[in-house]
Amino acid sequence: MDKLKQNKLIINKLQSNDIEEVLFALKELRNTGNKNLIPVVIELLSKHKNERVKKSITELLYDLKYQAAAPYIVEAIKSDNYKEIRAQLLSVCWQSRLDFSEYIPVFIEQFIKGSFSVAFEAFTAIDSMDAKIEENLALESIKKLKNELSSIAENKKELLVELVHILENKETK
Repeated sequence: MDKLKQNKLIINKLQSNDIEEVLFALKELRNTGNKNLIPVVIELLSKHKNERVKKSITELLYDLKYQAAAPYIVEAIKSDNYKEIRAQLLSVCWQSRLDFSEYIPVFIEQFIKGSFSVAFEAFTAIDSMDAKIEENLALESIKKLKNELSSIAENKKELLVELVHILENKETK
């Protein structure tokens, strides 16, 4: 079966009303590892009501191994269509093995504008990065954070100070 037909088959199963069929499709997707279906999976996470399905999707995203999936996750984080699951998507960034270091500006933006839970996940994503980050990204991020110190929500100020410290001490390239 060619890739296009296989994708359509998986998408149909993912959109099924039968929970077991959706779970089976997620398991199938885990085995095929098709990065092009990440947007479909994220959409399903945002709309599905069943907790088993949501848990299976989250675990699938945590286990991603192909770097080409990272931009799909970041685009979803930036999209207002997924603001209800933004914290979950940010947690994928630190719980998966993918390198999100080039997306630090997105995490900084989410830290500044987001709720405490979104800010905490963005903070954790940056703190957990093993990869070296671009020096200019680190410097720009530090500057932006320092500029926001006086206007940021009180419950995030301590995190902001710690995030600046983390960025100042991150290994850069």
